[in-house]
Amino acid sequence: MPQETQQLMNDILAPLFAALQLPFQIEYIDEGHQWRLNIQVDSEKEAILIGNGHEVLDSLQHFTRVALHKKLPTDFTHFILDVNNIRSRREHVITSVIPQIAKKDVQNEGHTIILVGLSGYERRLIHQDLVEVSSLETTSVGPRFNRKLIIRPTTDTGSRGIDNAKIYEIEKLIAQVGQL
Repeated sequence: MPQETQQLMNDILAPLFAALQLPFQIEYIDEGHQWRLNIQVDSEKEAILIGNGHEVLDSLQHFTRVALHKKLPTDFTHFILDVNNIRSRREHVITSVIPQIAKKDVQNEGHTIILVGLSGYERRLIHQDLVEVSSLETTSVGPRFNRKLIIRPTTDTGSRGIDNAKIYEIEKLIAQVGQL
């Protein structure tokens, strides 16, 4: 990420954190197609920046993106904000556990599965991870803030139908993996 962009990110975020009296550091991580800005704060106060369902973190990311592009309209740096690697940990669970569940429940047993509680970015990760698997398909359904991801067998593999779908709440899956 260009130094000018990093400095502007710090300039955008510093007054917000000062108002919250919350010391922070930003770690800039190059992920190839995007930058991850991992904001490191005291773990006891991270909930202030994350919010219920990540809405505060999502809003902070949107605000930062708008402010950055207002100041640097030709800078098309793609980035994602993270706090104490919480998004990274969620992504790891999503990209490692969901494909296993899809293989077991959808490919092997013919169930449809419905995943709830995912952000748009997380649904996109799953779509990308499973796009090459010919025996299943993914789709997102529902209104904007209540979208669900459906993974179902393709018609040539047989299906037990939506009435027999298994529903997985992503927060419960993450908690289960954290306990292992």
